[in-house]
Amino acid sequence: MKLNVRLTGLWVFMVLSLFSCTATVQTDEERFGWWEAARQYVETDYGRIAVVQRGKGPVAVYLHGFPLNAWHWRHQLDELADIRRGIAIDLMGLGHTEIAADQDLRFSTQADMVLATLDAMGVREFDLIGNDSGGGIAQLIVAKAPKRVRSLVISNADVHDNWPPQALSTVHDLAINGQMDDVLQAYMHDVESARNGLAALVYEDPQYLTEALLASYTEPLLRTATSREAVNRYIASQDNSETVAIKPQLEAYDRPTLIMWGTDDVFFDVEWAYWLQSTIPGTYAVVEMPGARLFLSEERAEDVNILLRAHFEHLDVDRSGLGPEIISGQAMPDLRARQRPNDWMSRW
Repeated sequence: MKLNVRLTGLWVFMVLSLFSCTATVQTDEERFGWWEAARQYVETDYGRIAVVQRGKGPVAVYLHGFPLNAWHWRHQLDELADIRRGIAIDLMGLGHTEIAADQDLRFSTQADMVLATLDAMGVREFDLIGNDSGGGIAQLIVAKAPKRVRSLVISNADVHDNWPPQALSTVHDLAINGQMDDVLQAYMHDVESARNGLAALVYEDPQYLTEALLASYTEPLLRTATSREAVNRYIASQDNSETVAIKPQLEAYDRPTLIMWGTDDVFFDVEWAYWLQSTIPGTYAVVEMPGARLFLSEERAEDVNILLRAHFEHLDVDRSGLGPEIISGQAMPDLRARQRPNDWMSRW
């Protein structure tokens, strides 16, 4: 079955959780105190690639967008560690990854870097999860090495010819003029300005952006002249001809694919979730999250983790049914599904 799902909320689940939870609410820094110690650097021809990994089981690879780093996936690495060895990679030009001043930062080269990093780590097959530009890079990885990608999950991402998005035109112009790093520098000293600026576009609640979160994303980008210049090149070098060219490869990818999409994203309209569904034959569900914006993996972490857990568990124990357990509503009381025929599962 091919499923189109609309996620209206997890209020029942959350209310029950309030009665069962007795622990004091922790800050991110307290809860994820293991994070810095878990970071390692993998030597590749593309540079020293920063990687954070946690958990056990089959490998799941997480790719972030701009201007983030692996910290974006902290909730997923932590809460899904019992069923996946999560590996979050800092892309070239972002985060803590160290590269040469002339390193090519195009998406196709980023995809090559991810594969080379996994080779160096001894990882052959993996589930692949991507958001924003990381989702575009994930599609290129599928095109380059489809047999290595056990399953695919995409949320609000660069797709086909829909990027760079019009709403990002100001950022794109700043990057071309070599000024995006200056904007980020200014944000570091004025969190309210950051909330009223970029954060208001990518988060449902701009207050989600704390000073600590802002620092975790911007400080690595501004630490050297090379990293500052790379921030601008990461945006300025974006070219959607790379994703347009791989449509035939996506049309041939029939492994289980889940699409999650925030419907209030000013950059990537939900129509592109359905473009992916119609293009990738392995797509078994499109899940809409009304009101969610670009960085839903942080702000809607509970929702995203329930979906990912259902996706992973289904792959691990049963490939003969209609889809993950969530479709029955057992895990999500407010889930609504519209079913359409599809025989993708019969191919397994």
